[in-house]
Amino acid sequence: MFNFNHQTRIISGAGSLGEVGTQAKSLGATKALIVSDPFFKDSKTIDFIIDCLKKEEISSFTYTKVQPNPRDYDCEEGAEIAKEQGIDIIIGLGGGSALDEAKAIAALVSNGGKCSDWDFTDLDKPMLANICIPTTAGTGAEVTFCAVLDDTDRHFKMAMFDSINLIPTIAILDPELTITLPQSATAGPGMDVMTHAIEAYTVKVHNPISDSLALSAIKLVKKYLPIAFTNPTNIEAREKMLIASSMAGMAFINSNVGAVHAMSETIGAKYDLPHGLLNALLLTPVIEYSLDAEIERYADIAVALGVDPDGKNSSQVAEEGLKVLREFTKQFNFPNLEKLDKFGQDDFDSLAEKALINDLTADNAKELTKKGYIEILEKAYKF
Repeated sequence: MFNFNHQTRIISGAGSLGEVGTQAKSLGATKALIVSDPFFKDSKTIDFIIDCLKKEEISSFTYTKVQPNPRDYDCEEGAEIAKEQGIDIIIGLGGGSALDEAKAIAALVSNGGKCSDWDFTDLDKPMLANICIPTTAGTGAEVTFCAVLDDTDRHFKMAMFDSINLIPTIAILDPELTITLPQSATAGPGMDVMTHAIEAYTVKVHNPISDSLALSAIKLVKKYLPIAFTNPTNIEAREKMLIASSMAGMAFINSNVGAVHAMSETIGAKYDLPHGLLNALLLTPVIEYSLDAEIERYADIAVALGVDPDGKNSSQVAEEGLKVLREFTKQFNFPNLEKLDKFGQDDFDSLAEKALINDLTADNAKELTKKGYIEILEKAYKF
């Protein structure tokens, strides 16, 4: 038996941002808080959203205190502002950090308290109506019922998580918002999509609906991420990546992710490094470690990556898929962990210990040990 939740209305296509006013009106909104990356402050995009809302007689305020790894105190400040202004809808605009912060603010307005009060605790009430507008194809936050935040008191990643009360009401996928992204903001989040899909398919709690979404997302990323990376104005590639991101988001939020995320969250919380970059560096080392535990499933992934299975057994197909994925990742020229120069091999011991107690570790395809995590870090260090 399994349970699959999806309640978000998805609107996709070039120019779909123009629907934001009518969609907000359909939810009964009268006053909106637009939560966005600082990059969008005073931008034409924000002005356009404000104008769309005005046409529907919806007033709005903007809040741009969003950091690459959203901080709990910024969410709490945003919620206080929303309460003071009588906000009845939260609109998130930006990457995964902005969307997670928008969801956290919407939850705090309805439920009160601090972010830490709701760490992996069901909300008492549904969050405010929420529209998520991603400007990167990566986290899938526009369709997931969680918000990952930095707990600045306890110094680790925390998550608001509620499959009923924390799911965005509407997601608007407009590829025109992504065509100006630099290559680093295309490749890192794009590999986050790939990681979500692969881990959703191979964790212990997978299900057939998540499986189908995950394999489809893998195919889309394999085909369209290189195009978006080298030809950023290609609207088809940009839209397909946004769709893949949402599909992978729906897949993993209804199954789970595993050791890649357990370690990337551990490193990210301590050294404030980009989540997508860390996932890209850790993905193939984790697969190499886990391969023999789910050989048939990794063979399925290999086929989705374009490996021809004819005349080969599952082990051969899976091994070839690992090679394909490694070369696929290398084309984006990510710096390895050593070149990031944030920490050294002396830190591997403590990072492995912290990743081991991350709840995601338990769902990995193959059981992890401290030694296993250290082996993974060594490979990512020299990737």
